[in-house]
Amino acid sequence: MHLDIECDPQLQRPHRTSEARLRQARRAAAVLFLVDGLTFGTWAALIPAFKRAFSLTEGGLSWVLFALVGGAMVSMPVTGRLIGRWGSHRLSHPAALVFSATLLALAWAPSYGMLIVSAFFFGVWKGALDVSVNAQAIVVENAMQKPIMSSFQAFWSLGGLVAACSLSMLLHQGFSHSLLMTMMSVVLLAMGVWTFGRLLPDPAPMRRDEKAQGDVSKSSRLQLGLLGGLAFLALFSEGVMLDWSAVYTETVSRLPVSTAPLGFAVFALCMASGRFLGDVVTARIGNVAILRVSGLVAAGGIALAVIGQAWPFALAGFALVGLGVANMVPVIFGAAGRIEGQAPGTSLATVTTAGYFGFLAGPPVVGFVAAHVGLPAAFCGVIVFGIAIATLGIRAVQNRGSRSVFASAPEPTACVR
Repeated sequence: MHLDIECDPQLQRPHRTSEARLRQARRAAAVLFLVDGLTFGTWAALIPAFKRAFSLTEGGLSWVLFALVGGAMVSMPVTGRLIGRWGSHRLSHPAALVFSATLLALAWAPSYGMLIVSAFFFGVWKGALDVSVNAQAIVVENAMQKPIMSSFQAFWSLGGLVAACSLSMLLHQGFSHSLLMTMMSVVLLAMGVWTFGRLLPDPAPMRRDEKAQGDVSKSSRLQLGLLGGLAFLALFSEGVMLDWSAVYTETVSRLPVSTAPLGFAVFALCMASGRFLGDVVTARIGNVAILRVSGLVAAGGIALAVIGQAWPFALAGFALVGLGVANMVPVIFGAAGRIEGQAPGTSLATVTTAGYFGFLAGPPVVGFVAAHVGLPAAFCGVIVFGIAIATLGIRAVQNRGSRSVFASAPEPTACVR
């Protein structure tokens, strides 16, 4: 029988992990995903307020966003290496706390230059938290011997939705963006403190002989490259939908400005719902089937919106896209953390960085293409990406049911302290 173990802090030797301890770790990791989503959602919801407060043009705002992206791209690879040395449980806590605290720096930035600096460090800790909390999620998932990554990602989606909706309403009530960010920062810091001591230590990687390690490395590099490519395609599609769905329903489907955000709302709600249901579905049909179905459903949804164009077809199509992309990232990130012969933190950092680049590159690329051929034609790229994910997923993810995937994982014999 497989034994889930962790390090005894006094005896420095492994012992069984109780069910209560696993449930505690799962709740703590879910809270950190929620903190991540709430923090980033707070920033995203208040971007228009910053634009007005600093009288920024689109070009001026783009430099702020570029600084955020640059910070994240710098920290992600570094965080992956640090996880291999210290463990995700040691990095997730400070990353969550500092990430939440950087809201204060953004809220009270006295000048445009300080806003750019604050956005850079906001991105640094965003990237650090993304990598470390996903690595911790994989530790918990492997210890529980069942797929739970989708539910973690669902809490991130839920956090973003709650922050965006609640802060938008409060802004209309006359609250300033600085006050709202300050209040959110205090709440998020308290949530982050609650998770202390509740995460699981990372299992130490098993040692292999040099010949076996060489064979593993070749196949591992190939799998890592494929997963990075799939993450790029999946998050490219997700980023496009988040930024352009409301624009599509307004300019193409001709919905009024007041109801055009329904395009975004339908997509986001279906994506969050799909992630909450994803673990059950993954346990039944396996990771490869999830990627196949997800890719085809996403492609079909975009095709329906592009061909139909009228708002009923667009909203129905966006709902399908939300369900399609919902479980792509959880499956891809989970597979990245279980690549044989690779440290989970390092491989996850590589795949996360590739995916994050796609997430950020997608919207401007589609905007550039749409300026020349129109938005419906630009959306066709997402159809191609969905089909590619459905086709290539079988080569990047183990074609096994969830039970055998976890059962085949090497049993840890020590823990990173």
